[in-house]
Amino acid sequence: MERASGSPRSVSTSSSPSGSPPKLSSDTLALLEQFLTSRAEEEKRFNDLAEQAAARVASREMNVDIEEPDPPMMSVDEYRLAFGEDWQLSQFWYTTSYATRLAKSIRSICAPTSKIAFMCCPTAFVAFQHTNPLDGARLLEYDKRFSVLAPNKFIHYDLDEPDTFPEALRGTMDVVVVDPPFLNEITNKKLIKTIRQIIHPTRGKLVLITSTSIETVLHQLYNEPPIGPLRLTSLEPDMGRLANEFGCWGAWEGAEDFGKNIVK
Repeated sequence: MERASGSPRSVSTSSSPSGSPPKLSSDTLALLEQFLTSRAEEEKRFNDLAEQAAARVASREMNVDIEEPDPPMMSVDEYRLAFGEDWQLSQFWYTTSYATRLAKSIRSICAPTSKIAFMCCPTAFVAFQHTNPLDGARLLEYDKRFSVLAPNKFIHYDLDEPDTFPEALRGTMDVVVVDPPFLNEITNKKLIKTIRQIIHPTRGKLVLITSTSIETVLHQLYNEPPIGPLRLTSLEPDMGRLANEFGCWGAWEGAEDFGKNIVK
């Protein structure tokens, strides 16, 4: 998946032929002001969430015998406003329409007691917990910003440490939803090492969302139950600005109908 450098470009300090510094056009200044305003609003929203999360943590520490539940999940629209995409981590948020359809499709294969792991797909987690909240949902994600969304359900996950996860997850996940952050074989191999350890060996279902450009590799890697063989589902991903063609695969009998007739 494409990434962008976070290093700022150097700005020339040379003067124009007339000796006066170059000036930005009014249109450029307006765009810059709009961008800076948007970033400031985004930062304020996130800081508000962080303060609320810190207050909940402090409250739990003062009342150790009382487990305070996570607050109601924000909507995908609110999430997209509060959390900027980090291109260094290959983050590109789903559209609200697609995230909602994905959430409803996942709910269709769950029971009230199901345990679900959302790996590297925070937008899917937000959409699911906003529309169909389940206590057994967990977000396994590297970016610690998302811990403020649901501190009780966030699990810090590092691709480079695929064997590091809470022991309570081992062999218990009824559904695993994964969106590999990078489109290559090694990333999927690391994810598979974790998935095989946390998914329930007999009833577990895998939902895989990624680019069709590596489909041949996917079928080679996700080739045995409960994570294979892969079947292309009826759900068509919409990744917004990304031009790559994406697909959604399931690894259970009848997965071809996953997402069929699901509307926003």
